[in-house]
Amino acid sequence: MSDGAIAGGDSDRGKTFAKLATRPDGVRTGEHVASHLLRQAIRRLQVVSVALVAAVLGTWLPVLLVQGTLVAELRSPDQWGPPVGAVAASLALFAIARSGRFRPSVVVRVGLAYQVVVSFAIALSAYIGAFEGMTASDFTVDRIGMTYVAPWMVFFTVLVPTRPREAFVALTASAAAVPLTYLTLVRAGAAPSLDPGTFTIVLVLPYLVSLVLSYLAARIVHRLGVEVRRAHELGSYRLDGLLGRGGMGEVWRASHHTLARPAAIKLVRRDALGADPAAADLAAARFEREAQAIASLQSPHTIELYDFGTTADGTLYYVMELLDGIDLEELVRRFGPMPPERVVHVLRQACESLEEAHARGVIHRDIKPANIYLCRRALEHDVVKVLDFGLVRHLARPDGAEGRLTRAEVVAGTPAYLAPELALGVDDVDGRADLYALGCVGFWLLTGRPVFEAPTAPALIVAHAREQPPRPSTYTELAVPPELDQIVLDCLAKDPSDRPQTAARLAARLDAVPVEHPWTQERAVAWWTAHRSQEGQPISR
Repeated sequence: MSDGAIAGGDSDRGKTFAKLATRPDGVRTGEHVASHLLRQAIRRLQVVSVALVAAVLGTWLPVLLVQGTLVAELRSPDQWGPPVGAVAASLALFAIARSGRFRPSVVVRVGLAYQVVVSFAIALSAYIGAFEGMTASDFTVDRIGMTYVAPWMVFFTVLVPTRPREAFVALTASAAAVPLTYLTLVRAGAAPSLDPGTFTIVLVLPYLVSLVLSYLAARIVHRLGVEVRRAHELGSYRLDGLLGRGGMGEVWRASHHTLARPAAIKLVRRDALGADPAAADLAAARFEREAQAIASLQSPHTIELYDFGTTADGTLYYVMELLDGIDLEELVRRFGPMPPERVVHVLRQACESLEEAHARGVIHRDIKPANIYLCRRALEHDVVKVLDFGLVRHLARPDGAEGRLTRAEVVAGTPAYLAPELALGVDDVDGRADLYALGCVGFWLLTGRPVFEAPTAPALIVAHAREQPPRPSTYTELAVPPELDQIVLDCLAKDPSDRPQTAARLAARLDAVPVEHPWTQERAVAWWTAHRSQEGQPISR
């Protein structure tokens, strides 16, 4: 499936987008980055709270059961209080984070308070009743060791991205849980009093080191989060989700920071253009010219280009309209061949796109069902969009020179839809090659199969160059009007002079095809509604 079939079309170049502190819309990039990190932190808080509940219930209760001390521990609130409190706090945090009723910043601060609460719960669980019969001389690093507060601090900080300053406050409070718990036990007479040196070495210094390491981790995690998010900020657009991969690029669903209009963005990384710098430069130039070609086209049936350019790291990109629909290849595979009147409706619109392109000296060279989208637009249904001008070639530049970059630029196209002159490597090709491919598309729409079938791409190319095509009506049970049958055959003529000479003439012949029941908006709406209901969801992607 082509990149265009996934979301929209293809194109590149314009202004290089820079990572500015403030975008043209006046909104600081950091604000959007922070918002993203907050949402990510909320998702991670849910994970942490569930993990802690599982850890407590999966270790504390089984250990008590194995030791046979469950009943005795349940009789003492000092013993069961801390773990039960940690579980209750975890469940409360999960409910708050999952509810969506609170501002993200509030939820994250609640999460930081939860980190501190759990740290005190761990310290209480470790120290209550642990110092009975001990003297000050028994307090050594080897004997007392460290509680789980230290790994908990690191675990929480690494998993939940938060602002470093806020993380530092929570980490400081968490690190203080152990010495404060000990001092409380001393005042209650449940622990011996230590001299300042021993107290610092055994109960303060280890957690101070953990605090420093955790804070450094917090800064690193936050910085990585910011960098990842900024990598998803393309000028005024934000990448929201990967729609698909194909060829040399990726297509992402994107949204404008201030406008409600969604978009699709195609990215092609420089290293995907080839290891040879010269070949990569040619591919980049082709990508640039493709965007220029699309930007010059104004037909409502050609994918609309919003922006294009190159990032600082050499990634090529262009922003295009996000289509609400399905490509013709996928549509026929899922729902079967189209009735002839609908085929006429679809091909007629594709002709409008190609008519303008050819008039501007641009040929597509990769017309195929996967590069023609059938969409819903506003209140219209079955709107055709031609996209993926990835192999576009200018017939002539304004200065009269040939538009081809170099021989290395020429790419064959898709074998199943390749005009004979392209299959034979003829240099002097024109818009009639696109009309041949459009005839192949019509054959596919009417029959659900390609014009020729062969086990290999070279065999397909030979078939298009030498074999006579069959009539579509021989491969379908639908009542194909003889006029439409002949139009498809004429488009598939080996000699370009035997085909319709322009997209406008082809459109006129399609308009003259007699159909018993014309394809209307009412029928289109009924089809989309019925199939959307059958699927239980929109058929668009």
